[in-house]
Amino acid sequence: MTVINEIKNKQISVLGLGVTGLGIVRFLLSQNIKPIVVDSRTAPPGADWLNEHASELTTHFGDLEQADLASNDIIIISPGLSLATPAVAKAIDAGVEVVGDVELFARLTDKPIVAVTGSNGKSTVVTLAFEVLKAAGYKVGLGGNIGTAVLDLLSQDYDVYVLELSSFQLDTTYSLKAKSACVLNVSEDHLDRYPSYQAYIDSKQSIYNGSELAVVNAIDVATHTAKQPQVSFALANADFALVKHQGEQYFAAHGKPVLLASCLNVVGSHNQQNALAVMALLSPFDIAKEHYQQAFSAFTGLAHRCQFVAEINEVKYFNDSKATNVGATIAAIESLAGQAKQLVVIAGGDAKGADLDALKPYLNNKVKALVCFGKDAKALVALTEKGHLTTNMHEAVKLAKQLSSSGDIVLLAPACASIDMYNNYMQRGDDFAQCVLAEAV
Repeated sequence: MTVINEIKNKQISVLGLGVTGLGIVRFLLSQNIKPIVVDSRTAPPGADWLNEHASELTTHFGDLEQADLASNDIIIISPGLSLATPAVAKAIDAGVEVVGDVELFARLTDKPIVAVTGSNGKSTVVTLAFEVLKAAGYKVGLGGNIGTAVLDLLSQDYDVYVLELSSFQLDTTYSLKAKSACVLNVSEDHLDRYPSYQAYIDSKQSIYNGSELAVVNAIDVATHTAKQPQVSFALANADFALVKHQGEQYFAAHGKPVLLASCLNVVGSHNQQNALAVMALLSPFDIAKEHYQQAFSAFTGLAHRCQFVAEINEVKYFNDSKATNVGATIAAIESLAGQAKQLVVIAGGDAKGADLDALKPYLNNKVKALVCFGKDAKALVALTEKGHLTTNMHEAVKLAKQLSSSGDIVLLAPACASIDMYNNYMQRGDDFAQCVLAEAV
């Protein structure tokens, strides 16, 4: 690993000691590199591990201005920290190289990489791609923004890596040369971190840099790139799309039917779109239709993503707590509206500065009632005459139950982050499920 030899004698700081930062520290230690560990928090979550396993490392916890970041050769930064953080910006101005763990990973492997970003659907697409490749006999590593930290993947000898990448990870990645790379979609998100919506789009699109094949969403112009070669996916009018064949709906590649769409075990048009994205992404690999069929039919979806919770008094309840932005909520409404007599949506939390107006036509045309709670609940209620204000999940579920009737669906699709009331979206989704099941008693 010549890259390791190149950095061995340099002063390296790992900035941020959460899950990613700890993964970076562990990896560097395994290569006999002893970094300085820096975190703005006085007691970061990984401090106990450090005390137990690497107490010899120099640490600086607390005010970053005091950490003298500019004296480093390299800073390996966690995605939770913005490059615009004043102490980081100063270090960059002083000529310090600032990279993320994905950048280090990209420099250290020459194996094929399937790279996926987007505002919504990333985790489903990479998990499904992982399952298809496994079914086809490849030894596959799955990681990035899901599951395993990327540097931990290097401990195994994989044939191919499938990576979910956030815009924050891409902001510090420069050497990624993916076999295939995709921006699934872009909707307003993280505008508390980026100076403009265009800056957020540009961050997502950087995934195409160095890729051998660009995979774009035919109906989302924010994913389009001049990069060639490229293929597109969408439900219709794309290289990978749905077609009618002998009276049945098929997943098709370049107009040719490949696979019955009914073999996909998860519901909703957004999941059909995800499956088409997977087929486009994996088109450079040697995969038979049987392998797609095997993986598609076995895949039951991911927790907190349009996950069925219960049916009570002929009303179905779905948990889509992962819908942390407007685009994801729209996708969930579109996906489930056709399966319900009427739809009651529970939303709310921290909108992170996003423009919520895009929800209006969906609330007006496809939703019976909108029940809101959390930091930006009032802004959501103001979008529609069907809005109701509550103070917590328990109240929201109770009211949704009252507002729904036989054949309806109650959908948790918050359009907001959970950080105002919960540790994460998983805890919020679990709370929803518990409140629903309590109503069944």
